[in-house]
Amino acid sequence: MNKNILLQVSAILLITLLAGVFYNLSNPNRIQFVANEETVDFSQSDSLLNALRIQDSIQKAAEMMKTQSDKREDSLRLLNEKRIQDSLLTAGKQDSIKRVQDSLKTSKEKAEDSIKNAQNQVTEIVKPVDIKIDFAKALFDKKYRFLDARDAADFNAGHIQGAINVPFHEIEKYKDRLVDLPKDAVYVTYCSSACDVSIDMAYYMAKMGFKKVYIFHGGWDEWKNAGYPAN
Repeated sequence: MNKNILLQVSAILLITLLAGVFYNLSNPNRIQFVANEETVDFSQSDSLLNALRIQDSIQKAAEMMKTQSDKREDSLRLLNEKRIQDSLLTAGKQDSIKRVQDSLKTSKEKAEDSIKNAQNQVTEIVKPVDIKIDFAKALFDKKYRFLDARDAADFNAGHIQGAINVPFHEIEKYKDRLVDLPKDAVYVTYCSSACDVSIDMAYYMAKMGFKKVYIFHGGWDEWKNAGYPAN
């Protein structure tokens, strides 16, 4: 092979490489030349799972406090009615009962505030968070919405129970499925263990204004192997 032929081959390879780079920069459905070697950051997955469990504990405790408060309030009401019927209430006793009622009211308000705070403990995020299967299952049990970024054929062959199919390779065709979704709700994107369109979908949603998007990297393959609910 002479020098001219080598120069021509090199020029063709350089033009092809530049064309591919330009295509990736200008098109969301990019061509992946080299496998993504970045280490997936699961550092927040375990802490978020713990936070979710703490949230459940706080909510249960708050609900227990509310139940106890209601029972005490009912007992106080019955006692008050009996005393009125027996004409045994005095001004001092009425003041005491009022103080107890006020205390119960304050306890009830604190319990309701605790429930609200527990429900709002999911971290507000803009950048999507990488999660493992244990946290993904916890979010599924909470009935948060899962978005399958695979093509329709793969989705129809099997998917996580209740998931919505939004094929990222045809995002312009299917993006209307995202438009009406609440921006402040929790969402989990996934595909299969051998693809990364779930990452693309998550960041696409973040740019649309979705604040709580999680990326389940194990995807359909890991979910199916674990025997979790599927269609």
